[in-house]
Amino acid sequence: MTALKSKAFDTAYGLYNRDVLSSSDYEVIREGLEEIETLRDRDEALEEMWRQFADVPVDPKTECIEEQFFGWGSGVSREEIWHWFDQRHSKGIAYLLYGTTPEPGATMLMYYKSLCDSCGTSDCVYNCAGECRYPMVFHRVPIITDENGCRHYARKEVDD
Repeated sequence: MTALKSKAFDTAYGLYNRDVLSSSDYEVIREGLEEIETLRDRDEALEEMWRQFADVPVDPKTECIEEQFFGWGSGVSREEIWHWFDQRHSKGIAYLLYGTTPEPGATMLMYYKSLCDSCGTSDCVYNCAGECRYPMVFHRVPIITDENGCRHYARKEVDD
């Protein structure tokens, strides 16, 4: 039993003992807490939430949501919400993102690859075969502006 569920049981029991809850209300709460949700039911509910999350606007510069989504307020990092889903869905965030379960350890790699578009600067140290690897190195989105391009651009030193 999780600590949260245990605390909920204790709280309900305390309310019942102080005559705040009737015995029938206490039983309903207890039975609800004891009910085991199937993995399939939980995954289906999470997948529906995930579909709704796709409609939430995200600021591309900050990677934060711009309006409330369930219990998260505006300004919460998309990555924080992704971690929440990853901890709760039986197949993880990679399944929700790509519809498949990747090899162990590949989830974060796929996430970091999704943070940066194909890079056109072949002489940047973070460019590998046309793919920006900056997110994989620093675990955050590179800052790219229309005026100056990528702020993290670092020219490769070439031996003559």
